[in-house]
Amino acid sequence: PKYDNNPKAKVRREQGLLAMRQKLGLYANIRPVTTFPSLIHKSTLRTDLVVGADFVVVRELTGGIYFGEKGRNEAGTEAWDHCNYSVEEIERIAKMAFEKAGRRRKKLTLVDKANVIETSRLWRETVQRMAADYPEVELDFMFVDNAAMQIILQPSFFDVVLTENMFGDIITDEASVITGSIGMLPSASVGSGTAL
Repeated sequence: PKYDNNPKAKVRREQGLLAMRQKLGLYANIRPVTTFPSLIHKSTLRTDLVVGADFVVVRELTGGIYFGEKGRNEAGTEAWDHCNYSVEEIERIAKMAFEKAGRRRKKLTLVDKANVIETSRLWRETVQRMAADYPEVELDFMFVDNAAMQIILQPSFFDVVLTENMFGDIITDEASVITGSIGMLPSASVGSGTAL
């Protein structure tokens, strides 16, 4: 906790986690959100909202704002965090999500902020182009602010959710209230040769 509340801390536990993901090439975070009848009472949401919820979030894990250039001006009065994505990064995670959707209910939702953010526009263009290779998968799009609301209002709407690093971090923690707690939300970090 002493590091969580100190924005000037030089060493943070997240640095180790991010470095491990990058060095091991763990570019995909797979987080299933499933309710079980015997645990339905653990959800903080009304039972009628969470019964039947069963979706998977596929989050890109080694790109975006967490790994972009960071800095401050000399006076320390301005700061920046760059969010960078390449087509290749998007394609490899989208391929995983399309294939997963093909093995489930055949529905993929891309969660982005393409109305405002340029990297989200690249995500949307890339995923739209790739959809032609997966005609059996229904593809739809949702802005992240709306997705955050819909995950709580109607979680059974979702099948496979594909999103970038920061949005995925936020919505998977939010989705944990469906199952009862973040401790009941499984997680796998996956790369082309290693998984954690």
